[in-house]
Amino acid sequence: MTNEQYCTTMTSDKKAIDNMLRVMDKYEDNKWWLSDDVKRMCYFQLQEDIPLIEFEVFHKGVEMLLERPVMDIEFWDIKKLFEEAKAKYNPE
Repeated sequence: MTNEQYCTTMTSDKKAIDNMLRVMDKYEDNKWWLSDDVKRMCYFQLQEDIPLIEFEVFHKGVEMLLERPVMDIEFWDIKKLFEEAKAKYNPE
């Protein structure tokens, strides 16, 4: 699946697709958004303002990653969640 194909499965909004492709391009061969490892996907998604995975998957994955329940309101401070994630997980 190409990045363009992936984006069109997520949305039909041209501006959103362009933003998603811009984010994807900086990862080159690291296509974490296609990973079977939910923790890996969420670790990288926490570093991005543009969503590349569905929120439901993201939310559940962040809870797995952080090993605790995460309230929706906590996603307002993604940087704080990412700092916590760095202490618990190393994708490489």
